[in-house]
Amino acid sequence: FVSLGTSGVIFTVSDAHRACPERTVHAFCHCLPRRWHQMAVTLSAAQSLSWLAGVLRAPVGELLGELEAAGTTRTDVLFLPYLSGERTPHNDPEATGMFFGLTAATDRPALTLAVLEGVAYSMADGIAALEAGGIRIRDLAIIGGGARSPRWRQILADVTGRSIVLHGGGEVGPGLGAARLARLGAGGDFSDEAIRRICPKPELLARALPEGGQRDRHGARLETYRALYRSTRDLMADRQR
Repeated sequence: FVSLGTSGVIFTVSDAHRACPERTVHAFCHCLPRRWHQMAVTLSAAQSLSWLAGVLRAPVGELLGELEAAGTTRTDVLFLPYLSGERTPHNDPEATGMFFGLTAATDRPALTLAVLEGVAYSMADGIAALEAGGIRIRDLAIIGGGARSPRWRQILADVTGRSIVLHGGGEVGPGLGAARLARLGAGGDFSDEAIRRICPKPELLARALPEGGQRDRHGARLETYRALYRSTRDLMADRQR
């Protein structure tokens, strides 16, 4: 699943330890027997949108509403969401955020859309890092504050080429998951039947499917996004000297 909160986390489960330290993939033993989990982490996800809202002195909901009212579906502006450095895949504490491609015609909806897309590009980098370690990702269940935005869910689907699924109860997902794990542990039964009974699949609320034309456009922008980081990485580090 993907958590689109203050930071962004892509969490996967596998039957083997699939570390990929060169791409800063977290790999740990799962709390359930015979399982492992891997994570890719974006340090500034929904926080990036909150930061923009603070700079523009407008609530997040107002910015998203303006974006829909303006009908803005494309922007030439690119945003690097490295407001607190970046973990996966760069492991670079010196990385910084950036707007690229600003002109006199750039307005608030264009900036908002650039932030939504930039975070999605960072998530795409996380998926690529996980798959470099041998994980295969099909669908992504989404939780977190950013999951409430249909536009953001669709952008994630278009950028990643994966179905983005919203389930009921996501706002209590981590706490409920911990309680269910405690119940399994207390019972000492980790069979597949017990897991299915105590951890039933939540209700499906919405599903965003990737749109082919948008996928092609985002593929080209993603390459520019990656090149922008590579081109400015040394300058980001030099600013501290």
